[in-house]
Amino acid sequence: MTRFVLFDLDGTLIDTLNLYVQSVVQTLQATGHNLLSLEEVLSLRLNSEPRLMAHFYPSDEVEGAHRRFLENYRGLHASYFDGVYPGVDGLLTSLRSRGIKMGIVSGKSRGAWAITREHARLGPFDTLVFDDDVSAPKPDCEGLVKAMSNLGASPSDTVYVGDSVDDLEAATAAGVSFYAALWSKSESDTLAFEQAAAGIGPYAGVDHPGKVVQMVYDAGRRQGGYRPGAEL
Repeated sequence: MTRFVLFDLDGTLIDTLNLYVQSVVQTLQATGHNLLSLEEVLSLRLNSEPRLMAHFYPSDEVEGAHRRFLENYRGLHASYFDGVYPGVDGLLTSLRSRGIKMGIVSGKSRGAWAITREHARLGPFDTLVFDDDVSAPKPDCEGLVKAMSNLGASPSDTVYVGDSVDDLEAATAAGVSFYAALWSKSESDTLAFEQAAAGIGPYAGVDHPGKVVQMVYDAGRRQGGYRPGAEL
């Protein structure tokens, strides 16, 4: 029976793509790096801010570059943060009301989360695992394993909800079920995800956050964890 639901954050619960791109571009421009296009920024895989900075700066400058990134992230937040995806608040409320333990496993830094948390107001989670807490980012499964350990969860009773192929690879490696958050994707992005995900591992595509609750319920019913006719 599914008793634990772990979430990726950016691109799954909240829309921060424009915010991240603008923050990265301004950080790099301030130190003389050429302007990057959206495609170039995305190709760098924004799954770890300090590791992204390490792509451009020597090791002794990464910490300072990340501080500058966070300054830009805070300063640009009001203009470029595109909010919580529709339906996410209801999803989280429904899971909490049913006693499902929840956590976040994200490549976001704790510093960036502290800024976004003031605006997103997603409510409490039972565990939070960020880039600061792991030695390797996704697609490594270290973050998921750590979150399950924190919760006393096992792969058989855990679901991970994320939007990227890295998320799927991490879930597959950790042995947990994966729900793909397609609600954040355009039709072309969904097709690209499906093509890239083929052969990695099983997953269920979800086109609206509200359907996650039904899927958790259905999985539990199949496993005998919920009595027939139990209220959703």
